[in-house]
Amino acid sequence: MAVFGAGAIGLLSAYSALLRGARVVYCVDGVDARLDKAGEMGAVPIDFRRGDPVEQIRADRARTGLPLGEEKLGGVDKVIDAVGFQARDREHPEQERPNQVIADAARLVNAAGAIAVAGVYPDRDPHPGPGADGHENLVAPWGALFSKGVAVRFGRTHDRRYTVLLRDLVVAGRARPSMIVTHHGTLDDAPDFYRSFDRRENGVIKAVLRPS
Repeated sequence: MAVFGAGAIGLLSAYSALLRGARVVYCVDGVDARLDKAGEMGAVPIDFRRGDPVEQIRADRARTGLPLGEEKLGGVDKVIDAVGFQARDREHPEQERPNQVIADAARLVNAAGAIAVAGVYPDRDPHPGPGADGHENLVAPWGALFSKGVAVRFGRTHDRRYTVLLRDLVVAGRARPSMIVTHHGTLDDAPDFYRSFDRRENGVIKAVLRPS
């Protein structure tokens, strides 16, 4: 499977897939600290700054080979969009392209596969970045999705349904979500941490704050 976005949600999505037995999990991002963290977790980091991430993943699939009995499809069975509407245009990284990850996912997912959208897509962006107009009416590749018979799901998970299960995995030592924590500090540090996180600077992926 492949996860686009290696922030906290993307990393935990990749980690969850590995816990559930995914043979290979690709994690796509363009920030060194996030790619390094994905690699530490056991995912295969894919840096979109080095070229089309879909082609990079296809090349890796062809290079590493497939298990016996599995037909070569070239893509992945599952894709998670953990980026959302602030995705960057592949051709013009300084600009936003809200449907970039959806377009990539449609190209990458295998026939009869599935795409899960965890990234946020609001009705309107109050502070659109360069290349975006604020309206989030996405132009999606419906033809490709239809022809492949792909299932697409949006939105949050049912948090309460999984809370006890996740707690038990942590208590039993089978899951260690704390591995994505990169910084600790007090409440006074919150503004600086959030600023660095928002700007993808100083390696801030997930900060834990404790009252001073």
